[in-house]
Amino acid sequence: MSGARNSTLTRRSFLKTTGSAAAGLACVGAAGAALSGEVLSPATANAAGEEKTVYTLHQFMCQGNCSIKCTVRDGHLAMIEPSDAVAPKYQRCCMKGLSEIEHVYSPLRLQAPLKRVGERGEGNFEKISWDEAMEIVGSELKKAWDAYGKGSVYISASNEPRFGMLASILGAGTGVEPGIDRGIGNGVDPAIGGGGFASCTNETRDWVNAKTIILGGINFLETSLMRSDDFFDAKRAGAEIIVVDPHFSTTASKANQWIPLKPGTDGALYLAMISHIIDNRWYDEEYMLAHTSMPFLVDVASGQLLRGGKTPETDPAAGEAAEPTDYLVWDTVTNRPVPYDDPAAVPALEGTYEVNGAQAAPVFEQLKASQREYTTAWAAEKCDIDQEVIEQLAEKYATGGPAYLCFGYGGSDKFSNPDIQGHAMVILTALTGQIGKPGAALGHPGGGQGYGAALAAWPLPEGMVPAEIPVRADRFADTDAGVHVIISLGNTLQQYYANMNKTRTWLDSLDFILHVGMYDEDSVAFADVVLPVCSKFEDTVEHSIVRGGYNHIQLSQKCIDPLFEALPDYDVMYRIAQSVGLESVLPADAEELARFSIDNADDPLVAGITFDALVKNNNTMPLAGIEEPRIGFADLQFPTPTGRMEIYYEPQRHSGQALPQWEENNEVFDGNPLLEKYPLQLAQTRTRFFVHSHFRGAAWLAQFYTGCIELNPQAMEERGLIDGDIVEVFNDRGTFSCPVYGNNAIRPTSARIYEAAWSKDCTSGNPQNVTNDHVNERDADLITGAPIPFNDTLVEVRKVQGE
Repeated sequence: MSGARNSTLTRRSFLKTTGSAAAGLACVGAAGAALSGEVLSPATANAAGEEKTVYTLHQFMCQGNCSIKCTVRDGHLAMIEPSDAVAPKYQRCCMKGLSEIEHVYSPLRLQAPLKRVGERGEGNFEKISWDEAMEIVGSELKKAWDAYGKGSVYISASNEPRFGMLASILGAGTGVEPGIDRGIGNGVDPAIGGGGFASCTNETRDWVNAKTIILGGINFLETSLMRSDDFFDAKRAGAEIIVVDPHFSTTASKANQWIPLKPGTDGALYLAMISHIIDNRWYDEEYMLAHTSMPFLVDVASGQLLRGGKTPETDPAAGEAAEPTDYLVWDTVTNRPVPYDDPAAVPALEGTYEVNGAQAAPVFEQLKASQREYTTAWAAEKCDIDQEVIEQLAEKYATGGPAYLCFGYGGSDKFSNPDIQGHAMVILTALTGQIGKPGAALGHPGGGQGYGAALAAWPLPEGMVPAEIPVRADRFADTDAGVHVIISLGNTLQQYYANMNKTRTWLDSLDFILHVGMYDEDSVAFADVVLPVCSKFEDTVEHSIVRGGYNHIQLSQKCIDPLFEALPDYDVMYRIAQSVGLESVLPADAEELARFSIDNADDPLVAGITFDALVKNNNTMPLAGIEEPRIGFADLQFPTPTGRMEIYYEPQRHSGQALPQWEENNEVFDGNPLLEKYPLQLAQTRTRFFVHSHFRGAAWLAQFYTGCIELNPQAMEERGLIDGDIVEVFNDRGTFSCPVYGNNAIRPTSARIYEAAWSKDCTSGNPQNVTNDHVNERDADLITGAPIPFNDTLVEVRKVQGE
């Protein structure tokens, strides 16, 4: 397999695509010479020479948390296998991990520091030294600080590379890029005290205890390959697995049932399930009364929760009044409002009561009223599925034993209304008590969501914290956030921003852009200076990263020396800090930081695990007490002000979403006049080949997938297209071109491309040229802000003339 290559990924084509002018050749020529011939080719995998075995961890960019075993021959990374130093359950590695050899030695690697020549966005660079690069970086940072303050610098970070302390050290803004992976979580997590990702409350090892597993908008068997055995174990144990997805997926093909609803209508499905459960009284009154806000009284006129008027206690740490939680319920024994936590009270769930001259009702009564129009017949028409299917799904979930309600990040999460879906899902959970016990859970199951451990953070000087930026990064183009300098870590400028033509205009207005990455990816073209980082297999120290995830502590180990002139993440972060005279606050090297992180951890799960013990145990050790699957909220105590599931979102009452109310998508909805012009919904979906825009530099993977748009054969015929035609995908925002192929798994009214395709994957342009950047008015009400509705995009497809 080592000799297999795709012709589009040769060094010759790489030089051609990065510019044929002298400046363009300078960007890869001198450094690229080291990549020629057989010296660094994966074909040397079978070469004779000194051999060693290294146990290390895989990338952070996916959630597999794989421990891997690497063979290094004569100084070259030659083979990657699943680690045999962990229990058989965890001896897993997917093809993305196995193909890391192709990433390490990829012709797309950035090989030396570069400086822009010509216009920003043209992608023309010249090679410079590290000293020259850092002199420019330090000068530009200080210039921005002097002119605008430290908050004028924004660090745009993807999962790779990882510069965890840089924003604090520089006093820069960061982390206001929540537009992906948190749309549904915006609706789930306020009720259960989460931060926005809504990770599954139980781990997937527990699926064997479920009777019903609903997977909505997640192609689990492709995007969570390391946990695929949990799927099949659950089926063998008798669980009924139901996939809700507009398109037929690998996971749907292995499930018991596939429900092919219209794109972006998931929220309507779950709202109707709520109504059907209420109508049939399949809810768990005991759970609702004891563990949810269902009995809390609401002022019917204002929508405010009633409180008893206690003086809030003062939080001694913050010196501020704590959030008052003296909510009232109607006591059916004394027929008066009493505190919700009154042990003698018997709260009402239904009815309307007069309190201080105003009408008040329990949250559950308000929920019943708000659900009246969301019938199963209404949802059947909205979702384009049979009414009976919805009713059977609701009955299975509510009465068919322990049940999971899971969702993905790559499908319905990327519309303009996924918070409504998430809110409806968490209410379904609260109605039925399907949480906190074996076989019953809610959330995103990617990565298994097993036990994780908190590691110690390196202590930085007091006051050395990131700047607060009140504007989300994907809104910088529309709203002045005072940002003048961008430090892009990885391919963020293409991955996180829709409507790329607008983004390009905004990027051109910035004073300075620094890109730090491993590959010649789309974000590179916009940079003024480019710094090359190593893969996680290269290092200047023996150990540099420690991670706690999916039931283990893992430590990275150096496999090979840094290639070309690239440096490891930590070394680059250190040099950036050094360029402005702040390196003294950092550890001397990455190994010191890793040792500190594990040896100073106080999480009980880390008991007995030290840095030295990890080294002795092939760099991975199981956390304490992981023999049984993790069951989240087993004590039914939630990290909310009341310790309950707080399903009534009082701060959102002014936008009408205190309880979930259906809202059509911005573009993809029946009756939109734009459909006459652009009749196809563009779906950017997850796949087994990539994670966001990562892993695209591997020719081994490119053998099985190259960039294309997929249409249903019916849509192909209507447009006079055949497989392999070059087509233009377009709307009023922009256009891109690529080959088209027919696929019966795609809905006739959709077009599908895999998420975050590089421009190199396309004949011209980039899919982000057409994607929707709409902002909901209730953006500020959501805990992470509104999602970027990448999939809430309408396009048309036509053959490129002359092709």
